[in-house]
Amino acid sequence: MAAQRERIFNLPKVTKTLIFALTAIQFVVAYAPADFAQWLLATFAFIPARVTTEGGVEYATMLTYAFLHGDWTHLVVNVCALAAFGTPVERRFGSARYLLFLAASAISGALFFFALHPYEIAPVVGASGAISGTMGAIVRFAFTPGARLADERGNPRAPYDEGPGSTSLSQLPLNRQAMFFLVAWLAANLLLGAFPQAAGASSAIAWEAHIGGFLFGLVFFRFFDCVGRYP
Repeated sequence: MAAQRERIFNLPKVTKTLIFALTAIQFVVAYAPADFAQWLLATFAFIPARVTTEGGVEYATMLTYAFLHGDWTHLVVNVCALAAFGTPVERRFGSARYLLFLAASAISGALFFFALHPYEIAPVVGASGAISGTMGAIVRFAFTPGARLADERGNPRAPYDEGPGSTSLSQLPLNRQAMFFLVAWLAANLLLGAFPQAAGASSAIAWEAHIGGFLFGLVFFRFFDCVGRYP
């Protein structure tokens, strides 16, 4: 019997669907009539000053901004990061919790940016805040010895994980690999915020949204994680 071939792009369904959706939206923004593209950006981008002065439905842009990107390079970078970091988190959380987690991370990124720049008039776009949340979550489990990367409780042949499924916040400073990743990530984002040209960006990078999303994923990981809790 021939061996079953592994698919090259073996991405879980939510991550795969989001990549398709983000690409389709960028295609519309890039190639639709200019007036329509400008309307999309003006309506769905996150503009802190507009939230401060108008409120109401403008609060919804704290989520919708994550579906827009400045250009194709911005999109490609985020899509690659989503595939790399979102995949293990989706397999760990499950599709429904993962989707809620991404939404909450995106909103947290916008809130953190908003707290620091409530009167900023430049639009903020990109899924980086949500993706940063997945990176924060990864710190909690990917470097934990013996922890499973995926939730396999639906598989009757998967053994129950009686060991530590993740590293608690109090024990995190004792995990060298996790702390190295955390410190390196924070340092890289602070440097990108100070020198965006180093990443090939033509405008400022909303590193504050990255920090907000990352902190949400790091702190609230256990609210979305169920691996190893029940036999």
